[in-house]
Amino acid sequence: MAVKTHLTVGEIARLFSVPIWKVRRTVDRLPDEIPRAGRYRLVPSTLLVKIAAQLDRDGYAPKLQPAEGAPDAA
Repeated sequence: MAVKTHLTVGEIARLFSVPIWKVRRTVDRLPDEIPRAGRYRLVPSTLLVKIAAQLDRDGYAPKLQPAEGAPDAA
């Protein structure tokens, strides 16, 4: 499977299990320039950590659980 370099707001919302409007608000507040293709924001995948952190600070996202099989962060 190819690694995606950009994701839409909808893809990020599904990834983090939050409503699209919450991700859109978070992305629109980022200082980074987000490219667009028509009406779609194409968010670089390198910003996912920054978006997850901001969603968490805003109280929008539940704490992310480590992926199955990932080493504990303790």
